[in-house]
Amino acid sequence: MTTNLRAWEGDGEPVALAVNDTPVSRALHASGRLPGELWLETSGPLTEEAVEHFVGRRMLLHNGVWDWSLAHDDALSHLDALTVTRRRLRATAAPWLSVHVGFAAATVAYEEGMQATSPVLERDVLLERMVRTVRALQEALDVPVLLENLDDQPSPAYRFVCEPSFIDELVSRTGAFLLLDLAHAQVSAARQGVAVEAYLEALPLDRVRQVHVSGPRRGEGGVLLDAHETLRDVDLALVQSVLERGTPWAVTLEYGRTADALLRDVAALRETLGISASRWT
Repeated sequence: MTTNLRAWEGDGEPVALAVNDTPVSRALHASGRLPGELWLETSGPLTEEAVEHFVGRRMLLHNGVWDWSLAHDDALSHLDALTVTRRRLRATAAPWLSVHVGFAAATVAYEEGMQATSPVLERDVLLERMVRTVRALQEALDVPVLLENLDDQPSPAYRFVCEPSFIDELVSRTGAFLLLDLAHAQVSAARQGVAVEAYLEALPLDRVRQVHVSGPRRGEGGVLLDAHETLRDVDLALVQSVLERGTPWAVTLEYGRTADALLRDVAALRETLGISASRWT
């Protein structure tokens, strides 16, 4: 497996800053208001249209297909996942692929969170299947594979997979890198009744190569949710704590509600990452 992981190194940028693919980021790009140095992170069936829309912008690919599980016994063939993912990697020229550490069942469908459409697997069986799938994906692709921690939810589809020990073992046994979603970590920590700092410490932070950041919010009954809202001081502080451990390849802002708020959060992240404002004019 060979690839130029840091093709953008040497231009003075320690970290690539990206935004996710939303109607807001598309509108900002079309109007010329989206800073040219921002990468665009697209996903699944959004990819083909994104490639046409974001001409000239460097891209990342998160989940080549949707409603797909690493736990399927023939995951690379299921939903034609490998063929579709390869095509979308070529289209985006993404330097790596990121996928969810999910799910606890072989087949899933999204309905207010991912739902299991087949029996939930026992932990040992689940881990073995995921290890096998990740290794097969690594063998089949010529770019690195990053595994993203999920946000713990009541749905059985999330059983086991949000436990730090499960994530750590999967990363350790496959040699994969970690995409650390800080909002997901906050939600999982809250649901599991531990401080987010303790939750993060139990993850393989030395394997972090990308960070997702957005603002979680309290929902009904005070439950913390992955709301993809604007960033709070605590969210930026968590980004800073990750940077103190090492330099990831990229940080992606996952927000898409209003243009002005997105640009404010981009500016806040730029400052946190130490990216010179002169590069964004």
